[in-house]
Amino acid sequence: MSDESGVRVRLLASTAVRQTQDWPEQGTVLNTTNQEQTAEDGDLGPNGTEDGKFQQDLEDDEHPDDSSIESSDSSSASDSGYETVPSKPVDQFASCIYQAQLSPDATCVFTTDYSRTFSVYPVSPSLWESQDPQPLKPFAQFHSPSPIWSFAVNPYFDCNNSETTTVLVATRDQHIGLHNALWDVTKSTEDGGQKPVNISTKVASYKLVNQQTEALITPFSMTWFRDGNYFYAGHRDRIAIFDASYSEAPIATISTIPSTRNKLKGGGRGFKGDISALSLSPPSLLAHEGILAAGARSRNIGLYDPISAEEITHITLPSLKDHDDGTLQYPVGHGVSHLQWSPDGKYLYVSERTSPGILIFDVRKFSLALGYCAGRPASTKQCMAFDIWPNESAIQGGHEVWAGGDDGAVRYWSNPHLQEGAVEANQVLDFGEGSIGSVLVHPAGNVAVIAKGMYSDADAEKGNMSKGYGPRYKEWGSLDIVQLM
Repeated sequence: MSDESGVRVRLLASTAVRQTQDWPEQGTVLNTTNQEQTAEDGDLGPNGTEDGKFQQDLEDDEHPDDSSIESSDSSSASDSGYETVPSKPVDQFASCIYQAQLSPDATCVFTTDYSRTFSVYPVSPSLWESQDPQPLKPFAQFHSPSPIWSFAVNPYFDCNNSETTTVLVATRDQHIGLHNALWDVTKSTEDGGQKPVNISTKVASYKLVNQQTEALITPFSMTWFRDGNYFYAGHRDRIAIFDASYSEAPIATISTIPSTRNKLKGGGRGFKGDISALSLSPPSLLAHEGILAAGARSRNIGLYDPISAEEITHITLPSLKDHDDGTLQYPVGHGVSHLQWSPDGKYLYVSERTSPGILIFDVRKFSLALGYCAGRPASTKQCMAFDIWPNESAIQGGHEVWAGGDDGAVRYWSNPHLQEGAVEANQVLDFGEGSIGSVLVHPAGNVAVIAKGMYSDADAEKGNMSKGYGPRYKEWGSLDIVQLM
């Protein structure tokens, strides 16, 4: 993907309004001005679609001549550089995006936002045929009355098979819901042309209940086991293990702390805290079934066997004073917000809220961090997720780390696991105003999804306070699909 000349970017589609201006030189991207509005809760009417409709919508666009994603690589980049981006208003508003994930088959993007809406955006192959950026609209969505805390996509997600297009969604004060992300299971209307498709109906509900108080427990994080038959749900001091075919209760539970009654943490073992991030490593020679990593808001990380549910080890993230002279060795944040394994399953990358770095751990010697990806501004308490892409040297374990910052820029680090200490970014790509909460790189390495989200106190900015109704917040977001050249 990257070379000595750096990465160039071309906008393919966006949910935001774009103004007419020229693309800058390579290594930068259009400085965008996003539409600022106040999110409103909208009601979605029932819509239905038939199997295969989603794939047809990916292909049916203003440009009927399709081309595969793999065919758009660096060698096909235009010699003339970037072209002028015309003004293209979009008839929809994107709220502040909290989380974003790319489907395993790379055909759609899932997002949750400030307006408590779960949305599914298509990644259409026809985008590569268009000369101008296209408006990006959700194919399916549903609005939740309560905040959406986490979601997890079926590892066998295939847009052509409705039995696999499922996603787990954890909403506060509700059972964990399994939704079909592309089809309305109620089939309430015969016309499948209306958009977006209403996917609010749950296919199944998984019960996670406190046995002492009978209160509903909402997980802060979830992830699937690779076979799609089991999934893990992290909450306070525990990780619940569910069988996808049994919804009444978890089949097992991993306790991060053996006993909560002892003044010491589990009698000196384990750790307390809300499990805010989960990640399962790919199978490797070190662990044939992978390793389940769990990160807590208490700045602890535990490694577990995903089959036996036994703890392998756990650590506390480096504190402020690790050098003898009291200088800062590693960046310090306010709790784990995102975890991701390297493609070979040997390295674990960790980011925290308000931390400018992404820590790198070698699972073979987990007690000490190798170094960290430095230079990413992340002073906000938003979850600033990152993505890992296997580069040209992937057969030797090579990979790149892509992450956004609150300065509106995306940075990538090539093979940071081969270095020690603070590893500076290979390149910085400017995407204009707004915090970039998620960067998702397509498996082919030639496309990226940029998810933005910002909110602020509108009254404080104007120097006055609202009367009787509390502060009013101004929030906005955008979802961009860009080509990497």
